[in-house]
Amino acid sequence: MAGYTLKITEQPFKSGKNILASEHFQFIEGGATLDAVAIGSKTLEAGTAIARNTTTGKFEEYSETTPGTFEPGYDEPAILNVNVEVDGTNDVVVGEVLVRGSVYDAKIIGATDAFKEANKNIRYVKHI
Repeated sequence: MAGYTLKITEQPFKSGKNILASEHFQFIEGGATLDAVAIGSKTLEAGTAIARNTTTGKFEEYSETTPGTFEPGYDEPAILNVNVEVDGTNDVVVGEVLVRGSVYDAKIIGATDAFKEANKNIRYVKHI
């Protein structure tokens, strides 16, 4: 588990995928609290697009109701750089949340054109 909750658990080491296309990057200061209830019980993979719900102040998986429009009520678009186990009950605080840098576009999950436009500090590298 790459995040922290008040629940004591042990997780075996899992190898992950490298989404970083550069050694120059910046993580969100102070970490990001993932909303366990909104996300549900699942594993969020490295490369998952997340955004902060401005009502709760917690981050959720990013999705759009209207394609091509950054979701109203959300800000701080960012990308997880680690796999995170969410149990659906306990919020998880994650430190490796990318807000600036270059990533491999093909390895990113849920980053729509509107999401990419909302955070121009992240560059999406494509292999042609």
